[in-house]
Parts: sequence; structure tokens; C-alpha cells
Amino acid sequence: KALTALEFLQQSKRDCAKVGKQVVVIGAGNVGCDAATEAFRLGAKSVTLIDVQEPASFGVERKHAEAAGAKFLWPRFTKAVTDEGVELTNGEILPADTVIVAVGDMPDLSFLPAEITTEKGFVVVDETYATSDPQVYAIGDAVRPGLLTDAIGAGRIAARTIDGLLRGADQTYDKLPAIRYERVKLQYFDPRIGEFADTTSCAANCASCGACRDCGLCEEICPQKAISRSETPAGGFEYVVDSERCIGCGFCAGACPTGVWEIAENAPIE
Repeated sequence: KALTALEFLQQSKRDCAKVGKQVVVIGAGNVGCDAATEAFRLGAKSVTLIDVQEPASFGVERKHAEAAGAKFLWPRFTKAVTDEGVELTNGEILPADTVIVAVGDMPDLSFLPAEITTEKGFVVVDETYATSDPQVYAIGDAVRPGLLTDAIGAGRIAARTIDGLLRGADQTYDKLPAIRYERVKLQYFDPRIGEFADTTSCAANCASCGACRDCGLCEEICPQKAISRSETPAGGFEYVVDSERCIGCGFCAGACPTGVWEIAENAPIE
């Protein structure tokens, strides 16, 4: 059985994916690693990822696939997918019950009008993800290959920008600095579930780096009661600091699980 990585991951999300005991993934990028990890979760005994070059996968996707037991082979060139598995150009056959293809996806931009600028098969955008047509925005793989989280972040920036333009706001969105790893307090979170038995719990345990989880620790721990929670007109919430009460002790920054709070150095008085 052969299918694309997208088809496999969609089926996996709907809990209707099935794999054999031996799986070969053609393409060892991050999508291929996600497919390999899911294959192990669904019962595969061996998963081999092959690529024509050194795998471009990185980060947690690569680590999770390796931790699950995936094997990486390169350079390997696919000749055909047969009933026995994957036949390589050198005559070698990699046995497989399931073959997952995770290579060669490119956006179809043929429907775009000529006034929208493209380059090397991708839409050209600015930092707000606006195209050369100010009424059209583009995100995700239409702009550049990347992770799902990149596309989610880009979508939020584009949405805030559009909302600001509709409201006539001067500043369309705030570009927040990246949260340093050492500011995230991992002691508050349980280790990742290695056997993949409960993916719902894994998702609920997300550290939400740089985004407030509304846990209330900062408000509770502040010795001066300088932090308070308030509702926003849009239906959200925010934690506000009373500068008259704050003594700069740093307890809030030390307790925050996701690194939201940061203590700034006072400027010397001359």
C-alpha cells in the first residue's frame, strides 16, 4: 500500500490510518519524520526513511522519529514502488508493507492573477504576509516550505494586520521577541509520553512558550499584590502590573511557566 504523507497524516488525525509492520518513507524531511513517528504509534515495527541527500529534517521532528526507532538511509534513489516494497536504482529492494511518499510537494499557483508576484514557485510577501496586491495575503507553503507552527504564526500576523487596516490602526501588529529557551520553566510540565499511548494528553501538556496560559501564578506569588488579572473588551484577558506597587523582585518572571514576564534593568538616574 502506497500513499502520500499528507493522506497518511490526515487519516491518522481521523483515527482511520492503518500501517503494516514494515514501513518505508520516501523523503526524510520533517514531514517524513512526522509520518514515521505516527507509523510507530500505529503499530509499525520498523520504519526506514530514505532520501536522495542528507536529510533536511531537524528539531523535535527528527528527535522524535529517531527516539521511536526510525532508520535513515541516504543517498538512496527510488526506481519504483512494487508489491515487495521500494526498489532502488541500484537494484536493492527495501521490504515494505506500507510506503509513504513525503517528497515533491509544491504549491499550485496557476490560478493567481499576473499582478501577484511569485518567485521560484512561491508567492512573494512582506513581513505582514501581504502580496504585491494589497488585498491579498499568503501564508504557509504558498510562501515557503516550513512547519505547521510557522503557518499558524503567519496566519495570526496576517489576521492582525488585516484587522488593524480595517479599523484604521496605525500599527497593525506587535512583533514579539522570541522567547529564550532558558526562560521556559520545564519543571512545571510532565515529560513527553514516549509510547504515544495518549496523544491528547501530549497536546494538553504543550508548554505554550511565550504565550500566557492564564495559570495565575504571577498574581498569586507577587508579594506586593502588584499584578492583577482583568478582562479585555474583546473577551480575552490580560495581567496588568501596578507600577506604584511593583518593587522589581522578579518573582513573577521566576515563576512564570512560559517565560512571558521579563524584568528590565532600571536606567541609571544621572
